[in-house]
Amino acid sequence: MTIKLTDKSAFADKFLKPIGKVNDNAILRVQDKNKLTSLVSSPDGSLILHATYNIESDLDSDVLNVPDINRFAKVIGCISDDLIELIIKNNCIIYKSSDVKFKYHMIEDGILSSPPIDVNKIKQLEFDLTFKLDQSIISNLLKGSTFTTETSKIYFTIENGFLFGKLTDLQKANVDEFAKQLTSTYTGTIGKPLALDFEVIRMMASLKFCDVTVHINEANNVYLFNVKGDHYRMVYIASGFIG
Repeated sequence: MTIKLTDKSAFADKFLKPIGKVNDNAILRVQDKNKLTSLVSSPDGSLILHATYNIESDLDSDVLNVPDINRFAKVIGCISDDLIELIIKNNCIIYKSSDVKFKYHMIEDGILSSPPIDVNKIKQLEFDLTFKLDQSIISNLLKGSTFTTETSKIYFTIENGFLFGKLTDLQKANVDEFAKQLTSTYTGTIGKPLALDFEVIRMMASLKFCDVTVHINEANNVYLFNVKGDHYRMVYIASGFIG
């Protein structure tokens, strides 16, 4: 089997590395000859990522069990060409060009597993609040987090028609607070401040996406983050804190 990629850098930086931020190992699935997908969760199960990348393949479907996604991303980064072709043979990922060659050994089926979640059901939830976060806002939140070192929470709250992100902990006394206006353009509303682990925001910042569309379901305390690019789509699903 062969897999053709038209943008090696995007494949490594916008597909493999985001997966590696959530979990070290992953199952990559070839689907319909034109896409590579992966469903992974963080070790504690609090964050799930469904990643999709556009490819060209000569097989309708196949499974790649990658034991170390970050190592795979690093060796892809060693390739100088943007347009590349990977060969899948004898449970190995092989690349050959005039100046770079590598063979990456995968592991057998049945050792790795995907989280037991139906992503389509999550997408079909009715979301109470939808808004966009761009990198400049995320960067400001990161700067504010250096002040609020006693908390790992961000609260989303609407005040006077504006959506704010607040770094604090409403369940503890005498905790410092940093608030940043996120946007005045949003759809829907929420009835109370809703808390999320700020590490999710840190992850978004490290991947340097242009912008992120956020959906919040208040009743189930579910957050869905959508990121799209020319060749990829990432859907993060997170559970919020209670209080």
